[in-house]
Amino acid sequence: MLRVTAMVLAAGVAVGLAAPASAQTEVKMIGFGGGTNVPSWVAIDKGFFLKEGLKVTQDVTSGSKEQMQDIMAGKYQFASTAFDNIVAYTEGQGTDKFADYDVVAIAGVHSGMNTVVARPEIKKYSDLKGKVVAVDSPTSGYATVLYQIVKEKAGLEKDKDYTTNSVGGTGARVKALKDGTGHVAMISSPNDMQLKDEGFTILGDAATEIGEFQGSAYAVRKSYAKDHPKEVEAFLRGIVAATDYVFSDKAGTVEVLKSRIKGLSDADAGKLYDRLTGPGGLNKRAVLNTQGIETVLKLRTLYGGAAPTKPEKYIDLSFYEKVTGKK
Repeated sequence: MLRVTAMVLAAGVAVGLAAPASAQTEVKMIGFGGGTNVPSWVAIDKGFFLKEGLKVTQDVTSGSKEQMQDIMAGKYQFASTAFDNIVAYTEGQGTDKFADYDVVAIAGVHSGMNTVVARPEIKKYSDLKGKVVAVDSPTSGYATVLYQIVKEKAGLEKDKDYTTNSVGGTGARVKALKDGTGHVAMISSPNDMQLKDEGFTILGDAATEIGEFQGSAYAVRKSYAKDHPKEVEAFLRGIVAATDYVFSDKAGTVEVLKSRIKGLSDADAGKLYDRLTGPGGLNKRAVLNTQGIETVLKLRTLYGGAAPTKPEKYIDLSFYEKVTGKK
């Protein structure tokens, strides 16, 4: 009798321990490549999402067009994307048009952590006259940032002094630089460091050149958030906790970077960490950079077509405020 009771109790304990795993809600996230993914990598690898009841998988998109197609099709619930992309597609200026487009930013990833990288023969911005600028999409992503930097540094105008080649995400832009179908591009880390080691020219840092800027943001469809508020809140709690971890634990973060980025040396991992947590890097507490958002809207007015409206059209801070208690 005692043995049976013990077995029943043991089974009960086992079921109790297994319950959290069975209670995990599976969600999918889509983003671009590069070290700025480290908060979500930390949230996955260090269990911050699991703690919030989420089992999150993250895939890399080939470009903003494909990313928006996938999130609008419901293949992914969350995205890490350039805030500029959200504005562009909301205003109907993206590569594709969606009658029911309702993607909004709910938190910040980074403040423009991209480098202007050129082919070895390009030594200064003025050398870009008559050359080709490789971009994701000509009116979205970091293309508008690059246009403005080239204009301010060398007085060169888009479509007048140089042409653009729409190739896709970071990997595609790296390829364009290497095969000569593009002479300059915005490149994220650690690809920019790798290209520098291979002899490519670093012309400048986006965050330094352009000033306050909201780079990538965590995004979700309004329709999904309305029907799944608990999942959105859990996602944000995981992201905020993981971002706090990144800024407070260098060794643990470097460990994640090395496990996620193939061939990353200890030295480069340290440099990447310093860049991620330095000026223009990750947004502390995953907060959206309000001044940076104004810069994005200004650039869209200059290069993206119709002038965007107020920032509130492209963001929803209600979930972040509920999770953090901050407004």
